[in-house]
Amino acid sequence: MKALANLDKFEPGTKLKSWLFTIMRNTFYTRAKVLGREAPGIEENVSGDTPVAASQEMAARAQEVQRALQKLPPHYREVLTLVAILGESYEATAEICDCAVGTVKSRLNRARHQILQELGEETN
Repeated sequence: MKALANLDKFEPGTKLKSWLFTIMRNTFYTRAKVLGREAPGIEENVSGDTPVAASQEMAARAQEVQRALQKLPPHYREVLTLVAILGESYEATAEICDCAVGTVKSRLNRARHQILQELGEETN
């Protein structure tokens, strides 16, 4: 749109591609500068600082989950990794693990319960 609006400013004999790229680059820089000034935040936030969640809690939680995963029996861990983390289907997981689909579902259910129990989040 900007190029069409300013077509009269294009100098014949120069490269059109370079001219268009310059317009796009300048537009990007302008938007980035404006967005930097207009930091989103909560209206009640008088200081202007945007609230950011502490990363330490997420790192600690990730370590807890990793430890809980390591405590799982290998066949449960394998099924949980394939289905829940890598997004494999039950059928593909059954083929990889050389077992029935029902076995995959059973192992996945038990693995999830053990993980939740280890993390102290399972409600019985």
